[in-house]
Amino acid sequence: MLEYKKFGRIACFLFFTIILIASNGCAPKTENHEYFTIGALLPLTGGDSDEGFRALNGLYLAKKEINENGGILGKKLDVIILNDRGDEEYIIRQYNALKERGAIAIIGSSYSRVTIALAKEAEKDGMPIISPTASNPDVTKNRRNVFRAIFIDDYQAEVMAYFARNSLNAKMAVVLSNESTDSFKRINEVFIESFTKRGGRIIAIEPYLSKNDFAGILRKYTTNPPEIIFCPEDYVTAAELINNVYEAGFTNTRILGSDAWDGLLAYIKYPQATKNAYYSAAFSFDDQDAKVVQFVRKYFDCFSQMPLSGSASAYTCMYILAEAIKKAGNANKDAIISAIKENEVDSIIGRIRFDENNNPHTNVYIIHLKDGEYSTYEKLRL
Repeated sequence: MLEYKKFGRIACFLFFTIILIASNGCAPKTENHEYFTIGALLPLTGGDSDEGFRALNGLYLAKKEINENGGILGKKLDVIILNDRGDEEYIIRQYNALKERGAIAIIGSSYSRVTIALAKEAEKDGMPIISPTASNPDVTKNRRNVFRAIFIDDYQAEVMAYFARNSLNAKMAVVLSNESTDSFKRINEVFIESFTKRGGRIIAIEPYLSKNDFAGILRKYTTNPPEIIFCPEDYVTAAELINNVYEAGFTNTRILGSDAWDGLLAYIKYPQATKNAYYSAAFSFDDQDAKVVQFVRKYFDCFSQMPLSGSASAYTCMYILAEAIKKAGNANKDAIISAIKENEVDSIIGRIRFDENNNPHTNVYIIHLKDGEYSTYEKLRL
C-alpha cells in the first residue's frame, strides 16, 4: 500500500491551500447566496497531521462529487478547511474564524481531546458539529448539536474483547495502559470488563507513560510470552509496540489495538512483525460493497493511495451534512441539527442512524496487518 511521504503531505497541503484561497478569497463573509459553506477543522501540522490529511482527502473528494452532481438545493458546496494544530486552545480561534466566514456547520476534529474543546464552544452557538473519528463518548454526550461518524470507544472495546475470546479463542491477556490519555484508559476498562465476562482472564495491567517503556515491560514476559497484548494507542506508538514485540521474539503473541492504529504501517520497521497484529476500524478498503468499491477506485485515482478510516469517515460526514441540508431546505442551524437526527444515510461505512447521544451504531472491521498490508479479518456488529 502506498503511504504519504513528507514532501507529498506538504505538496498536498499547499495545493489545497491554493484551491481554498482561490475559491473563497481572503475577506470575511457572512452570507453567500450561491454557496452553502461548510467549515472543517483538522490537524494539518504536528504529530497528528497524517490523520488530518487523510480526512482532508476525504472531504475534498466528497465536495467534488457533490458539486459535480448539482450541489445542494441548486447551490454549490463551499468548504473552508483550517488547521487546528491538534491544540485545544487554537481550535477555538479557528472555529471563530470559520463562523466569521459564514460556515453553517463544522466537520472536525480528528481526535477526541480537541473535539471536546470544540464541542464545548460550539454548544454556546448551537453550531452543528460532526467529527469523522473522535470516539470518546464525552464528545457528544448531552450535546444536541454534536455528532460523530464513527463508533464510540466503549463499543469498539466490547467488539475487541469479543474478537479476542470468540475469534482468536484467547483465554488470557496482558493489557498495556497509557496513563496519560483518558480515552485509551476508558477503552482498556471496557475491554477488561468485557473480556472477563466472556470467560477470559487478565493476567496483568501494565501502565506506561511513553513508547520507551515497552521494552522493559516485555522483558517481564521473556520466559512466558503473553497470549494476547491489548493496547489502544495512536498509530506511531502502536507501531513501536509491534516493533518491540517482534524484537523480543514473541512469535505467537497476538497484539490487539483500537481504531487509532490506522496508519501505523508507515512506522513499522519489520513487515513480518505485523502477522499477529489486529485492530478495530470503522472502514476497510477491501470491503466488496459496491459503494465502497466505487469510493476506493475514485480515491486511488485522485490521491494514488488507498483510503483508511479517517478518509472514509470524513467523506461520510460531508454526505451526512449534505443530506441534512437537503432535508432542512435551508441553512438554519437548528433545522440542520434536527435533520441529522432524523435522517438515515446509507454510507460507505454502513447505515448511519444516530441514537439519543448522537452516536451511530455501525459495523466494526477487524483489520489484520497481514504481510505488511491492511486486510479485513472479520466484520463484526454486536
